[in-house]
Amino acid sequence: MFNFRLQTILDVRKTMEDKVLSEFSEKQKELQKEKGVLQSIQQQKKELMDALRDIQGRTVNVSEITMNSDSMKRCQKKESLQKERLREAKMKVNAKREELLEAAKKRKVMETLKTRQLEKYRSDAGVLERKAVDEMAIARHNRRKQE
Repeated sequence: MFNFRLQTILDVRKTMEDKVLSEFSEKQKELQKEKGVLQSIQQQKKELMDALRDIQGRTVNVSEITMNSDSMKRCQKKESLQKERLREAKMKVNAKREELLEAAKKRKVMETLKTRQLEKYRSDAGVLERKAVDEMAIARHNRRKQE
């Protein structure tokens, strides 16, 4: 029976890879959420710009223009802050991706080692089996000779 001596390490590495994979997935969800927020802000900004364009042909009081202008400034500020959040979220996703790749490499190394040791075990077992069969054949041949 084959027993991989480093099975515990392989199991730990698989667990670590699964943990990093779930963290990576979480970071991707956060990135998608930040993208959605940015799109929402950009849509709001577009609507404000459309409202300002609609005002151009009419006679409007100064307070309405000032209010729209202030809203546009706030929207632009929110947009720039959200772009920064999005950039940070992308950096976190990339960092987790690298961490995931490293964890996968470590696991793969252990699996390759296990595969090699299993092949060697099977090869050695085959050699031992052939030797046993050869010895039985020789012993049978010797008994027949003596009879």
